[in-house]
Amino acid sequence: MQNTFLFVHQSQEQQRLLKRYGDMVLLDATYRTTKYALPLFLVVVRTNVGYKPVAEFICENESTMAISEALSLIKKWNDAWNPNYFMTDYCEQEYQALQLVFPNTPKYLCSFHREQAWIRWTREKVVQRIFSTWI
Repeated sequence: MQNTFLFVHQSQEQQRLLKRYGDMVLLDATYRTTKYALPLFLVVVRTNVGYKPVAEFICENESTMAISEALSLIKKWNDAWNPNYFMTDYCEQEYQALQLVFPNTPKYLCSFHREQAWIRWTREKVVQRIFSTWI
């Protein structure tokens, strides 16, 4: 296996927040928002004052292995962390990575991304139907 770039960060304050509020965890990624085109992932929990990142990582690619490696490190740093739920966007690699690192934790698709996926799917079906009538 070749070496790839991976940067994982978590402060002591973030560890404290994860320990206190880490039952429901969101995994969210920003894509193509920087000039470097590296995906930035945020591990987020809901606290008593809003949503707060409790860890972040940047990986060279969005592969299941890269994401699971980062999540494994965060899990190792927080040995008592055992979330009850994960919420993620519509990304197969994120889901598979969560499944590898937290196999017994239920994973949910956030409603915003679920609705986005539904709209894209219905648009594709409508466009396919329109074009199929022209041919």
